[in-house]
Amino acid sequence: MRLLTISPEARNTQPPQLKVVNFNDCSPDIPDYAILSHTWDDSTEVALQQLPLFHRHAASSRRLRQVIITIPILFAASLWSLLSYTVGEVPLYLALLMTCLLVLSWMLVSCYLAFHLYFVSTQDEQDTCQLVKKKQPGYSKILQTCIKARFDHNVCYAWVDTCCIDKSSSAELTKSINSMYDYYAKAKVCFVYLCDLEPAGDDLGKALPKCRWFTRGWTLQELIAPKHVIFFDREWNERGTKASLSGLLSEITGIPEELLKGETTCGDYAVARRMSWASKRVTTREEDTAYCLLGIFDVRMSLLYGEGMGAFRRLQKVILESTADRSIFIWTEGEDERKDCTGNDRGGNECRIKAAGKPHPWSAILAKSPRSFECARNLEVSVTDSIYRDLSIGPRGIKMVVSLVYLVSKVGEDDGNKCILEAFSSLNRESVGVMVRKISGGRYVRYKPWKLAYFGRALTREPWKDIHRTLVETATLVTKLETVFPFSKGCDPVVGNRHGAVRLRLDPSLIVNECRAMPRTHWDIHDNVFFGTNKTSKSWCGFFVHGQLADTPTTCIPINLFVGCIRWNIKRPSIILASLEDLDPGFRVLLEYQLDRLEFESCRKAEAVMMSVLDGRLSGTATVVETCAVDQSQIPSSNGGGTVFDKQGIFQINGPATSSPGWHYRVPSSGEKVRVEVNLELEEEEDDTVCVNPVTMLNLRLKLLEGEHCRKRGAMG
Repeated sequence: MRLLTISPEARNTQPPQLKVVNFNDCSPDIPDYAILSHTWDDSTEVALQQLPLFHRHAASSRRLRQVIITIPILFAASLWSLLSYTVGEVPLYLALLMTCLLVLSWMLVSCYLAFHLYFVSTQDEQDTCQLVKKKQPGYSKILQTCIKARFDHNVCYAWVDTCCIDKSSSAELTKSINSMYDYYAKAKVCFVYLCDLEPAGDDLGKALPKCRWFTRGWTLQELIAPKHVIFFDREWNERGTKASLSGLLSEITGIPEELLKGETTCGDYAVARRMSWASKRVTTREEDTAYCLLGIFDVRMSLLYGEGMGAFRRLQKVILESTADRSIFIWTEGEDERKDCTGNDRGGNECRIKAAGKPHPWSAILAKSPRSFECARNLEVSVTDSIYRDLSIGPRGIKMVVSLVYLVSKVGEDDGNKCILEAFSSLNRESVGVMVRKISGGRYVRYKPWKLAYFGRALTREPWKDIHRTLVETATLVTKLETVFPFSKGCDPVVGNRHGAVRLRLDPSLIVNECRAMPRTHWDIHDNVFFGTNKTSKSWCGFFVHGQLADTPTTCIPINLFVGCIRWNIKRPSIILASLEDLDPGFRVLLEYQLDRLEFESCRKAEAVMMSVLDGRLSGTATVVETCAVDQSQIPSSNGGGTVFDKQGIFQINGPATSSPGWHYRVPSSGEKVRVEVNLELEEEEDDTVCVNPVTMLNLRLKLLEGEHCRKRGAMG
């Protein structure tokens, strides 16, 4: 660590002499020092290597002044010697000798002066003089910092970022930038020099917000880190301190006043909220957008100038690895960040094409710049469980355990069904997350990045009636979208990654309480389909359908079915249709549990599990279910969030990671015996918003048989 100092007599020395002293950063003997915070003007700032030029120029200037002063002295002495001979005070020979010596000295001085002006100046000193003249404003800031530190605050040393870092050494530059926050935090006093703030007389409340210092990225940590901060105007007049101006500073910067007063620390605030403090700040170099925030998040990272905004994506990954705070996903994309393009945008983070005048709603999971976090100024975050702390970051994205919330809406209403990535955050006491879309097996992208998803009041004990939450799921969050997809030439990552899809369409007469779809890795809640990402792997899917047919105002007919579909993505699928009515509830739980543990391409294993557990109850595409009409009060109530199916469309929701034994109940046998005919019809339906090939439709039809119940209920078609 380099520190600057001046001698105690510097106030009487013109110009004062600066001295650079090196200290070991790890040494406990580093003295108290003052530190300067200012806005850079690259044309006038003084680098470490340029400090000796100022010293040499000052010494040369002193010698030149001495020579210039010597000339009239010699002239006066010569004149005196001649006058002394005239009046007879000295002999002639002595007067001539003195005159000759003085003339010779005068000639030597004149030759030195001529040589300096016509030879030295044109080769070296002239360039130095021009540089010193150009850099004088920056050098004056350094001198004023040292003078005020020593004579106003009794601090012998000072640190100035322009000349205390050797920027020609990449190792030292990396170390200094990573330690910058600590340098400011350990300083005894910080001087903030506002070069565009006029001297006293202006209304500080109106003039201070206009200062350029509040728009620069590096000055954010320079305001937060030091304990004692003093603000100076253009002429170095003191205008206030961080403590006395905390209210005004909070209003200008959005930083909580408690933090400025030292009552809280940066770690007490959500990651996204800290990012919002930098949302309106800029840096000269794109990479510094990330590097200036290292201390705010207490992280370290290598410096790679030339990577552009890739540095900010790296910063977000480092933050994710260092904390369990997931509010870093809470951001929105501004209008200036939305672009229509045929490839990667400036940040390499998104691919869009123009469709109906609007960009496609896809984005990587990480923000492109701090500007995206402006929406998080009042964000609060809760402590998450340790299960969400583990993650791994690879070239395809961030693999981590996430909590997903499914918000079910009517067809065509708002955004339809929503899959929300929960960030355990709230805005104005309302839980908030971001919408995501599944593009391939377990991989998610940000959906409609210009908006957030709100899904219930935080800190309330009332159950949410319109959501269904999974327990946990291991997902890969995409950090960079591909530009080429295997099944589509467009920029749609959903359709481009899907070769085929299968959808279960339920009978509208069936009041569905729960429909669990598995395997969950290839189930898309938004499109209500299973999808396949290639045309060679043998895939499977299964549905547990729990519902009821209305019988009378007080009674109903329970329906519990299992629908399996084997090898549906490579040829005409094999269908397994089974009634779960006479299957022991324990075996139902076992079947669901075993299937939930299988991979999407474990087709043979899935078929073996279905055959072994459902042995004797299997049928092709039709079966007859024998059950009883029971009182509606005997049907278990949903714990998953109310009715999730409506008359305009049937949508399945994903089940939790473990079985839900509450739905595997025994139908009371005291009611009237009824028989329900179940048919499953296959057809193909074109839907270019789901995949490039036709969607395989499984149409489930129900029909009551026998006696007074022998009437068709809501057959499809």
